[in-house]
Amino acid sequence: RSRTQRKHFRQSRENVWKRSKHDDSGEKQDSVTTTNDGNKEHRHWEPFATQNLAFDDYYKEQGILPTEEWDTFIGFLRTPLPAAFRINSSAQCYVDIRTKLENDFMKSLQAEGVDGSEIEGIKPLPWYPENLAWQSNFSRNQLRKNQILERFHEFLKLQNEIGNITRQEAVSMVPPLFLDVRPDHFALDMCAAPGSKTFQLLEMIHHLAEPGTLPSGMVFFLPYLSLHVMDVYAASLFSCELSALL
Repeated sequence: RSRTQRKHFRQSRENVWKRSKHDDSGEKQDSVTTTNDGNKEHRHWEPFATQNLAFDDYYKEQGILPTEEWDTFIGFLRTPLPAAFRINSSAQCYVDIRTKLENDFMKSLQAEGVDGSEIEGIKPLPWYPENLAWQSNFSRNQLRKNQILERFHEFLKLQNEIGNITRQEAVSMVPPLFLDVRPDHFALDMCAAPGSKTFQLLEMIHHLAEPGTLPSGMVFFLPYLSLHVMDVYAASLFSCELSALL
């Protein structure tokens, strides 16, 4: 499996976050899905609805804040969250991924520019150790609709599918850091749904262990998951244990 992962970082590989000269930036691409009978359907991507009259009416009736502050309150609720993700330190090529983000992708976006915006497009979270957590200031709409960011979006999906990164909100990454777990600690996650913090704790315990050794501590979790998701999750835990032995 390591060969499959490392091939994505060969020098000869096409730059996945650079727009190809053959791309037509004037065309809006559709998403393609395959139906059960094998036919392909083209669908235009549409933004998610952020308004719900029943939601507004219910919480206005609760009187949780003054009426004159409602518009400001609901405006913050409807502000899209930045896309955040964490590089899994259990992946054998996690250093390569971090190097690509630091030395290639950040510079590429600064050189290209997106929608005339001067904000820093992607950056590591300064409070997370070793630059292993990142945040994109581009909205999900831009990631799907802008040609410059489209390939980066595909890069994220690929790395997520093969287990090299975990999409996780920044606020969700904070509790494991406050626990300050060590390789000899025993940690219990009482509500692992879906378990991103559990996996983060497991990675921290293995990452801090002496090279070539297994930690004496353990991570326990109580999930509320379907059997299929539990099978996938168990495979991820086994992969982390196996990486520590290699």
